[in-house]
Amino acid sequence: MGEIDRATVVVVMANIAQALSHLTRLRILELLRGEGAYVMDLTEWTGRPQANISQHLAILRDAGLVVAEREGMAVRYRLKDDRVFEIMDRMKALAEAQIVSGAVSRMEQSPKFQRMMQKCKGGKMPRGRKMWKKR
Repeated sequence: MGEIDRATVVVVMANIAQALSHLTRLRILELLRGEGAYVMDLTEWTGRPQANISQHLAILRDAGLVVAEREGMAVRYRLKDDRVFEIMDRMKALAEAQIVSGAVSRMEQSPKFQRMMQKCKGGKMPRGRKMWKKR
């Protein structure tokens, strides 16, 4: 394998960052920790319509972050590379540091932030799963 073109690396990085830039996709990825999940489970756990979840899964698949495995009539999605969780865990640590430092207080006043909070609180988490693991 030869040298990797820097421009290609930057474009792939941008695609990954874009795939990670949506609340629903972050929730989906978190729910895929471990054994993965079926679309119907993701629909129930996020409170989002099946078509919407399928669109988000397509974006994650196109970015190379998830794979679909057919099991009879059902399709189970799982993470393609666990290093995505390293990225998410670092983003979580950064977000927590911003919250603790008070940097988020101005952000909390925006209507966009309030809408995102409402979306994040919707849906049901499966038993035994938590959105974020405690350290």
